[in-house]
Amino acid sequence: MTAIELLKNDHREALSMIEQLESTGEGATGSSRIEVFNQLKGALTLHTKLEEQFFYPALENFDETRDLIKESYKEHREVDELLTKMSGHGEGWEDQLSELKGDIEHHVDEEENEMFPQAEELLGQRRLQEIGRQMEEMKRGQSATA
Repeated sequence: MTAIELLKNDHREALSMIEQLESTGEGATGSSRIEVFNQLKGALTLHTKLEEQFFYPALENFDETRDLIKESYKEHREVDELLTKMSGHGEGWEDQLSELKGDIEHHVDEEENEMFPQAEELLGQRRLQEIGRQMEEMKRGQSATA
């Protein structure tokens, strides 16, 4: 699996979990909702680590992707801050979920429509396969310790 395939799978998984959270309805605080949120937070945290440790460093020295990478790091920090706020499941949680969804959809759109096509061109399939292998190893290690 290439790095791009792996990251796209992560994107689908995160958006699916957000849809699950939205479908639980306002005011729902059941343990399943908290469970899904914690899964989402863990998945996004791991996804960020994978991108920042393996994928972004491979692209940040190219003129074509440098600005996109800088913006992506900034977007990761914003999502991290929002996830921290949301961990309390307090008032305004629904609005924060909506904001999180918008932030992630924007990030996914930029990566999948701008960054990934450029990465394929700049890095090639062989390098993307290697990065994907490294990411899969890290994912396996994370799930073994979870």
